Amino acid sequence: MKKCVFLFMCSLVIAAFMACGCSTPRTSDTGRTAVEQFLISTVIENGIGYADFKEYSGKKIFIEYDYLAPQVDKAYVQGFFEMHLASQGLIVSRDPKNAEFIVQILCGVLATDANSIMIGTPVLPFPLPYTSLNIAIPEIPLFKKITRSGYGRFAFNILKAADRSPEKVISGIEASSSYTNWTILLIPFKSHDMPLKIREGSKTTFSVDSGNI
Repeated sequence: MKKCVFLFMCSLVIAAFMACGCSTPRTSDTGRTAVEQFLISTVIENGIGYADFKEYSGKKIFIEYDYLAPQVDKAYVQGFFEMHLASQGLIVSRDPKNAEFIVQILCGVLATDANSIMIGTPVLPFPLPYTSLNIAIPEIPLFKKITRSGYGRFAFNILKAADRSPEKVISGIEASSSYTNWTILLIPFKSHDMPLKIREGSKTTFSVDSGNI
């Protein structure tokens, strides 16, 4: 009888473990982290957003994107640039024959970089005596700073569409952004200069009015 009860309890424990394993959510990571993407998008928005095209408000323009070819994030550059021009009253034409001006956008730099500094004890391997095994003593940072930065440089050539003669040059526009992980006396925290709020573990809810759909 006791053996049956023991086997029954073991079965319940195994079933519980199997149920927990089945409820584990599937996770995956993108090629670039969210922080890296925020850094790049902030640089694009700050850099392009600084350029002033208001004197061409109401004019039809055609945009040449040929010089963006090497940039990985050229699609977002194109989309935000057109949105920026629209916000300043310019009309983007898909046909250069219908445009009064041609705008060439150049992007010489659009990338992220990282650097770090630490004061403390690094990871230390520790061999176990009389065995071939090793254990590692984890890193103990008294002060640690890891900074990831985004950089961008933009320029714009404005040409007359009729003969492609130069109209105006906007150059030397540079933008940067940064995101820093700090650890001071084993206490971690973060800082950044991007217009966003990152709250780990926070929840976002949406309210939808089905009557308007």
